[in-house]
Amino acid sequence: MTKKTIKSKIQVCVIGTGRIGLSHEFDTKRVKPASHVGMWIKNKKCNLKAICDKNKSQFSKAKKLKKDLIFYRNPKKMLQEIKPKIVSIATWKDTHFKITKLCINQGIKVIVLEKPLANNIKQSKEILSLIKKYKVKVLVNHRRRYDTEIIKLKKKLDKGIIGEVIQASSYYVYGLLTTATHTIDTLRFLFSNIAGEINAVYGFKNSFNNFSSPDDKNYDAVLVFENGLRVTLQSLDMKSYDNFDFHIYGKKGKILITEIGRSILKFSVKKSPEHSGFTELNQKPIKLCKSKPRNQFAKLSDNAVECLKKKKALPLCSAEDSFIDMEIINKIILSAKSGSKEKKIKFK
Repeated sequence: MTKKTIKSKIQVCVIGTGRIGLSHEFDTKRVKPASHVGMWIKNKKCNLKAICDKNKSQFSKAKKLKKDLIFYRNPKKMLQEIKPKIVSIATWKDTHFKITKLCINQGIKVIVLEKPLANNIKQSKEILSLIKKYKVKVLVNHRRRYDTEIIKLKKKLDKGIIGEVIQASSYYVYGLLTTATHTIDTLRFLFSNIAGEINAVYGFKNSFNNFSSPDDKNYDAVLVFENGLRVTLQSLDMKSYDNFDFHIYGKKGKILITEIGRSILKFSVKKSPEHSGFTELNQKPIKLCKSKPRNQFAKLSDNAVECLKKKKALPLCSAEDSFIDMEIINKIILSAKSGSKEKKIKFK
């Protein structure tokens, strides 16, 4: 590849080269690209110019993937010297607010950000204000929004593949903010056209002390959508097994998302073999997709490039979406601490 070809490409930098930033790229079981560094190296329209991290040992790992990478410890210095068009922020959640502000103030117009948007609602509102003021596009990596099969499922639900959706239950492990945010965001994405937005929640403390980090506990909840649809959100124990299941019940069948999201199954209605005049769910489901991981990082980087090149292009998961997810989580915790009283959610 000539220097001229490289120069014509979109210059990209990555801040944070931990697990999601880099290390997942060396997990032999993961579909590649599996990290922020990996997705920018893979994207033919981009040139990953530099990475930034406090730990320089990550640099030697990154150079195994791309030899001409430049390493920085100071993100501001990197942004000023490289002047990238797109920046990925894959640092620990407590730093997102500070680093996102830095990128916006340095003139970056497209930012790919790991969730959450910030540490709290106040910080999130400040970020949203800056995004609007400087016309920045922030793509938050709620990765199911970049899953082609989940996107297809949303369209099928809109068209009534299982009729009117009347109940749903969902499950997660390891922290309301760390993992349940993905569950909540996926539910909002899937049901936005058929049920509206989540406008109330009931939160419950988990009695079994399921494993989570000290600053991000597991909570259970009932999520109430605008059309009255109620969805349960329930936490399990990550040390026992990972789980990311959705059971969606309609009047004409059921959808099951299982195997950490890899499999999507449809259960149709059949005549009961046991009771005359009754029906039940057929336990021989139809597979709506192949049971295998999808290349979500590739779609994420493509969406970022599109947002840079096209004025009207929008993030598949925006900062506004991430803010709503945080607002819902905040209200779940408040409800749980107030005896599971209903907490209304207003977004405007």
